[in-house]
Amino acid sequence: MKLIKTLLLITTTCTLFACSDESTAPQTATPNMKPEGEQIPRSLSEGAKYYLVSVESDGEYLRSIHSRISSTNHGYSVTRIDCNKRRYQDLGYGENNKANITMYNNVKWNNIVSGSSKYDLVSFVCSKTP
Repeated sequence: MKLIKTLLLITTTCTLFACSDESTAPQTATPNMKPEGEQIPRSLSEGAKYYLVSVESDGEYLRSIHSRISSTNHGYSVTRIDCNKRRYQDLGYGENNKANITMYNNVKWNNIVSGSSKYDLVSFVCSKTP
């Protein structure tokens, strides 16, 4: 009996929010979970992966579309990046497909925080453009 309890403890996975038994937990997935674009290296480890889908320049700022893929979510974000001042604006977001992106009306400049996904996005995009 002790051995069985020990084995059950080993197969139980816990996250910050909940614990589940991997052998019986339903695996949820969202449509279109295929990576698109170039993977953005992360400075901190996390379960999701980020991909740079596109970058355009308006002469002053860069506008990127990137995706975040986790085991349960596939989201797309549109971000304006100021490489000179190392800051960004969140312009829009959508789930599962770029066509679902809703653009925001009121946007503000944000400073990047070291180790955040936006820090990694800004660093990656700015390193790729002259």
